[in-house]
This record gives sequence, C-alpha cells and structure tokens, in this order.
Amino acid sequence: MRLSINLLPSRSARRLAKVNRLFALWGGVALLGVGVALGVNLHFEAHLAELNTKKAENETTLKLLEKQLGEIADIKAKRELVRQRLDLVAQLSRSRDLTLRVLDTISQQIPEKVWLTRLTTRGNTLELLGKAQSNALVADLMSALERSLHLTHVDLTRVARPAKEETEMKEFTVTARIQPPPEPVDPKAKSAPKPDGEKK
Repeated sequence: MRLSINLLPSRSARRLAKVNRLFALWGGVALLGVGVALGVNLHFEAHLAELNTKKAENETTLKLLEKQLGEIADIKAKRELVRQRLDLVAQLSRSRDLTLRVLDTISQQIPEKVWLTRLTTRGNTLELLGKAQSNALVADLMSALERSLHLTHVDLTRVARPAKEETEMKEFTVTARIQPPPEPVDPKAKSAPKPDGEKK
C-alpha cells in the first residue's frame, strides 16, 4: 500500500512568504531612499539659506566699502583743491616778492640823470619808459638791468629826442623779461640714483 502526500499548498505558502519578504525588503529600501532624499534636500536647503545669508552680508559690506571709497575720493578731491589753492597763494607770494625785488633793483641801478616816466608789466614782460640826457646813459641803464638776477632779455625798443624840445634829452623805451626765482627744493626729496660706473 502506497502513501501519497500533496505538497502543493505548502510550496505555495513558502512562495507567498518569499514574495512578501521581497516586497517588504523593497518597501524598506524605498523608505530608506525617501529618507535619504529628504535628508539631502534639507541639507542643501540649509546650505542654500546659509549662502543667501552670507550673500546678504557681503552685499552690505560691499555697500559700506563703496561708501567709504566715495568718502576717500571726496577727501582726496578736497585735499587736491587745498593743495592747488596753497600753490596759488605761494605763487602769488613769490610773484609779489619778485615784483618788489625788481622795483628795488631798478631803483638801485638807475643811473643819475635818467628818469623813468612809466613802468608797466604784462605777464612776465617789463616795459620801462623814461628820459635820459644821453644815449650813453640809456646804455648804462640797460647794462645795469642785464646784471640783475631777476631780469633777462633786456632790449632797447625805442630812443628818440622829444618833439618840440631843443635840449639833448632822449626819450627811450626798454623792455625786459622778468626771471622768476627757482622753485624751492624739498630737502626731504631723495637725490636720483647715479648710473653704474659714474664717479661719486
């Protein structure tokens, strides 16, 4: 007598259990993937928020720097304006001193029997009009002016006897160029380096 056992229900149950475990595993993997994705997304959102905060701070700092640079540029412009005004004052002072020196030179160097009737300046050009008893005295005046450190290019532009006068008096016109004094040298300025091989 043979005994037969039907194993089909048992196999089906095992297969069903295996499929259930597989679905459970896939579900766990899917949930893990969703969790990782959410974690990564939150991390990037936090990092993006931090970057936006730093960007806002940098923009604020940049605006502050731009304001400071504008203030520095304004200070430099004002400093340059003050420097130009000081240079103008110094130039006017030197010009005034030079005019006084020229007048002092003329008053000291003018020969006797020579009289000045008019003195005018146009820029750095000086014009002297006057009278002298002879041409030699006019020549002496020109020689004296040429020896001055403040006058150059002394030139006689006119000499003649006045009309309606019977004397030997001469009228003359002398021009000269006013020589400005040299610019003051800054003692703190460094001397230029000498070329190699030049003797000191």
